[in-house]
Amino acid sequence: MQFSAFDVIGPAMIGPSSSHTAGAVCIGLAARHLLGQAVVEAQINLHGSFAATGKGHATDRALIAGLLGMGAADSRLKDSMEWAKQARLSYRFAEVDLGEDAHPNSVALHVTAADGASLKLVAQSIGGGMIRVSEIDGFDTSVRGELDTLVLWNHDAPGYLAKVTTLYECANLNIATIRLSRTSRGDAALTTIESDGALPSEALSMMSRIPATKRLRSLPPHWPAI
Repeated sequence: MQFSAFDVIGPAMIGPSSSHTAGAVCIGLAARHLLGQAVVEAQINLHGSFAATGKGHATDRALIAGLLGMGAADSRLKDSMEWAKQARLSYRFAEVDLGEDAHPNSVALHVTAADGASLKLVAQSIGGGMIRVSEIDGFDTSVRGELDTLVLWNHDAPGYLAKVTTLYECANLNIATIRLSRTSRGDAALTTIESDGALPSEALSMMSRIPATKRLRSLPPHWPAI
């Protein structure tokens, strides 16, 4: 198993805990990146130790900071709720039980943009400022943000993945993982692709025009601040 300096040293961050603060920022940023635009409303449901120590470890402020596009080292993090007022971001916190198998540092988010676009996400802070997104809009997945990641909301259609992967081949990009989750055969699906580099805009445009593609998001590694 290989480790990076990030794994050993941990992230540059504001706050007392890499799991409860830096990881929470990344979860907020993940939701912001996946939504693709500014968040104006957020329902934030905290599970386990996130719920138990949320305020003491600044988890609440960290999640709001991430939703606003701030990074873990942003000095504004401690005042993120004041910044949320200026940004007209309304939010509600609640405690939730996601089940005994859920990671203790889990959160379920429902975020909405000004145009009504919305996204549901379940994610976990897994230590050292790293996260895993385990559910997007009700579809099981596993996105850690360590590589360039493409998320596709698509129709489950024969030959769809062949068309998608051909665009990676044409761009000379190596695919690390592909995951597809569907509601049922021939129905709605979610596909995530991690690769050793980002697809060029021309390839993304072509992918968006494949009939089975409903929408897509191209995510840079490590959930950068916006």
